[in-house]
Order: sequence, then structure tokens, then C-alpha cells
Amino acid sequence: MQHTAALCQLEHAQTRSVGPFTTPAGDTSAPKLPASTAAAGAARTRFELVRGSAQEVLHTASRRAEPRDWLVALDWMIYEAQLHPKANKTTVRVAMDLASRMDYDRGIVLYRLLDTAAALDIDKSTVKRHVSYLREMGALVWLEHGSKRNLRLPGRKYTATATIYGATIPPAYDAAMGHRLGGTGYEARIIGYTEAGRERAVARARRSAGRRLAPPSRGGSPDGPVAEVGGKEKATRGARPSESKPPKKSTLGHRVTAALFQAADRLARRLRPLHNWTQRAKITELSWVLVDKLAEGCSEEQVDAWLRDISPAVAVGLDWRPNRPHTYIASQLLRERAVREADAQLQQDWANASAPNADFGAAVQEMRLQQAGEERPAVDGLTGLDQETRTQMCADGWAAYKYRGDPSLVLSAYEVMGPAVAYALYGRELVDLCLNLDANSNNPHVRLH
Repeated sequence: MQHTAALCQLEHAQTRSVGPFTTPAGDTSAPKLPASTAAAGAARTRFELVRGSAQEVLHTASRRAEPRDWLVALDWMIYEAQLHPKANKTTVRVAMDLASRMDYDRGIVLYRLLDTAAALDIDKSTVKRHVSYLREMGALVWLEHGSKRNLRLPGRKYTATATIYGATIPPAYDAAMGHRLGGTGYEARIIGYTEAGRERAVARARRSAGRRLAPPSRGGSPDGPVAEVGGKEKATRGARPSESKPPKKSTLGHRVTAALFQAADRLARRLRPLHNWTQRAKITELSWVLVDKLAEGCSEEQVDAWLRDISPAVAVGLDWRPNRPHTYIASQLLRERAVREADAQLQQDWANASAPNADFGAAVQEMRLQQAGEERPAVDGLTGLDQETRTQMCADGWAAYKYRGDPSLVLSAYEVMGPAVAYALYGRELVDLCLNLDANSNNPHVRLH
């Protein structure tokens, strides 16, 4: 069962106490802090590793967090409180790679085991191990378990599901920081501070203020004229003209409101796992290009069907995935708008066209009668071509397509002699490939084979 948010909170799974661990080869344990650190000592004695179903979003005791707060909490969990005896610098590296790909607001991230291992230049088993440490500290929860099992979607050769994690902060951190929480589990949030937490925040703010070495520079030249301000007028706000930013526009020029973008965000999260060629796009990128479809009043089913229609496997007929799916989708939106505008212009031209006068109509009718009475020789594009010549022409067409990306030979036969002659001479496969290539001639990412 797939989960994107904690819909309910069940009883927390029983966890086991921290037992003896053996540091794996190649890993460096986190540096030990002095035993006088009260918060660290208290966390080590009270904290229990998260096990079993408590690592799931429906059963977790941890609250969700955005990447910035998550990394701050991880620094405390690994280096100060030492919640996990095996967590170390490699754990931090894995966490930072995940944070760089997280959704900024909700802290949701695709696992991408192989990409993470390649980016950090470590073995994938090491990545798995340190991700398990993050789960055991309560810093990651499963939102969706990935599977290699084929979903068998219509029109798709193979479709699997990706593993999705959510960034979380365990209750041990909130207790140490003096946070007061509203709600429980994944949907809990900070609503205030305890007295100890307030004192800690004030002390931290004073330390930050004490590190300031000099006041900020005023800038400018000391010899410049000084503006005289009198009355109740403001010195700077009244002197500077207000610059109102224009509202953001979508790809097709629709005004993007907060409600519209949130709806597109929810739609992108539901549809991206169903279309493997969109996996390289971020949720924010995919949401932005789907705004136009929602602005036009399309339903989720209609957008899903539209994404299948413009899929490269359908539109291009080639085994290719775009490196920037949102750019590809935007180009399809612009192309469809250009087609609609051209059709509307054509209909308007027909509506505004004036009817021909009687003399012009009579001349056209007379010319048609003359042409109908003439005897025309039968045209057969393959007449007079022996089998050797036809074979050579077919080979030339294949060579021009495969090695130069040039479909002009096949397209010329298709347009001049007709589809039937082109299919008979070059074969249906080559003709269809050339037609698809010509239809996507403006797409730089199309591969021929």
C-alpha cells in the first residue's frame, strides 16, 4: 500500500534497546564528546533505536521536517547526542545527498540507490547500511516501498515503483531542544517552547550576537550630500519608488495562483510514479508544466491520458527518455497551442473570405471540364524499375536515415508518389520511422537507434 502522508496514527511498534555493535571496516565512528554534556548523556540513556513497523509513516513517532531543519537535527543526533553508535561522517554524506534532492517544503525524496552510490563514490551496500542507520535514529521513514515488479500498465513495456522516503525528526531531539509539539507522529509540529527550551534559544541567540565583530558597513562615499528629512515623511521608503512584481505566468501564460500550484503539486506526485519517462523531473518542475492543464479544466484522468499520448515511446516511436522531462512537456504544450491557433486562424480566414464573382466561378468550372476531358497517362511510381534498382533505392533510404538522420528520400517518395508507392518501395517500418523523425525534427534529444 502506498502512503504519501500519515492519514492516521496507530500504536507505536515496540523497539529494542541498543545492543553491542561492531563498526564495519572502512567506517570511522563519530568523535566522542565529553561525558559532561548533559543533553548527550540523557539522550544516550533514554533513546531506543527505531525498529520494525515504527519506521513506517503510519507508525512513526517522528515528525516530518524540511531539509534545512533536518540537517541541523542530524548534526545533533550524530555528533552531539550520538543516538546511533554506528552513525559517522559517511552517514552525514548520504544524508546531505538525500537533502539535496528533497522536496523543500515536505522533505520527501526518491531513494535512487545507484545514483547516490555513484555520486558519493561508495558501494551501494554502504549506502544501504547508512540509510538504515538514519531510519533507526528516526530520521527517515518509509512513505512508499519500491518494487521491481511490473505494474503492467497499458502501452508500457515495464513499469516499477520507486522507494520514497520522508525526512523526520525524532522526539528525542525535540525533548532536548525544549520544543512543545502539537499533534503526534508524522503530522506533529512545533507550537512553542518549554521554559528550558526558551532559555536555550536565548543563550544561542546571544552567542550568535557576540560573534559579530563589527557593525555592517553603511556603504557609499562619506563626502556625498546628506538628504534633509523633515516632517513625518519617511527617509527611505518614501524616497524609493515601489516596485510591484508582476504575477507569475505559466508556460502558456496562465496566472499561477497558490491554490492552482498546490493542485498541480498534488497531481504531479500522483502521476510521476505512473510515467517512467518523467522520473528525471523534480516535483516542482513537473508541477509547473501541469499548471496549464489544470487551468484549462482538465481532470486527473485527462492529464494522465495526455501524458501517455505525448510519451516519447508513443509520439516518437523510439526508445528514448528526455533528460529534462518538464522541458519536453512544455514544448508539447507550446506545439499544441500553435496548432490550435493555426486552426483558429484558418477558420477565421475562411469566415472572412469573400465569395468569388460569377465570371471567376464560370472560368473555374470551364477549366475543370477541360481537364476532365483530357486523357492522362496512368501514373505508377514503380513502373520501369527492376528488382535490383528497387533494392538499391531501399538500401539508400535506410542508409540516409540511420547514418545521416536524413529522411528526405523517403519523404519525397511519400509526398510525390503517394503513401502506397512509398510503403511498397521502402517498407512500412522505414516510412513510419522517417515520418516520426520529421514530426519531431525540432526535438534535439531524439535518438535514431
